Amino acid sequence: MIFSRFTASALVLLFVFIVISSCSKIVEVELPDSEPFLVVEGSIRNGEIPLVLLSKSAGYFDPISVSLEGYYLSGADVTVSVDGTPYLLDEVCTDALPSFALEEVSNALGVSAEVLLEFPICAYTSFNEPALVGSFGSRYDLNVIYDTIEVSASSKLENLIPIDTSYFQIPATATNDSLGLMATSYTDPDTLGNSYRWSSRRVSKDPSFIYPLGSAWDDSFGNGIPFEFLAFRYSSDFEAEPDGEAGFWKTGDTVLVRLESIDKAAYSALLSFEASVSAQGNPFAPPTNVASNIEGGLGWWIAYSASVDTVFCN
Repeated sequence: MIFSRFTASALVLLFVFIVISSCSKIVEVELPDSEPFLVVEGSIRNGEIPLVLLSKSAGYFDPISVSLEGYYLSGADVTVSVDGTPYLLDEVCTDALPSFALEEVSNALGVSAEVLLEFPICAYTSFNEPALVGSFGSRYDLNVIYDTIEVSASSKLENLIPIDTSYFQIPATATNDSLGLMATSYTDPDTLGNSYRWSSRRVSKDPSFIYPLGSAWDDSFGNGIPFEFLAFRYSSDFEAEPDGEAGFWKTGDTVLVRLESIDKAAYSALLSFEASVSAQGNPFAPPTNVASNIEGGLGWWIAYSASVDTVFCN
């Protein structure tokens, strides 16, 4: 009797094993190879010259290097047309720049001058063409030819929407009387379709202006009215924060606050990029194709109309 029960149990287990093993299948997904895209990181601001960086997209399983060496591309023909008149940008490498120009590039990239000298990169700009200094209401068309790849983009430098007020605010519920948030207010014009981006920089602490996640928005929820918001402080990459100070400004800081007007295409590209970044690490997030305002490539070319205010945190 015992033997028969054992035999029956063994047969049941064997049957279950056969069913399970027959249902399992190793799925191998072959990712097709694709041609790399040209990636553009370009901008121009009121009163400033254009700056364009070029790189190439990488495959999902391609090795990643933290070094800047060889990352940005040289040897391209980069043209910016101002209201229809084309100007060829100069290729400049950071190890050959005069000190004033190196400082400008360092501020724009958020990378120290020392690093740019030790690991030089090449960018495209112009220091001698007055027509390429950003001015309100002008349209800037970008065209890039690299090897056999050609990409283009267009962006308008919108009229200035100034900051009304900006100030340091310690919340009433704060447990530390030296840490606070940054308040900024402006008045949106009565025409629908304005888009914005916000950033800040602590003088003598941050290498450049830092955009928080969620830095871009439009006037679809508040057209033609005064608008005020509070912002937490974002840190630069790899910055170690003292305990309890992450996300806050503190008394004694001098902060540059920057509100920028951007066109609709730039806003759409930035919104898509930030949505993709915010979904990283979420296993339930659907795959997305990040939008771009670059025809034939990736990245963005943005004309920024910037209003800057200085806040003393007291």
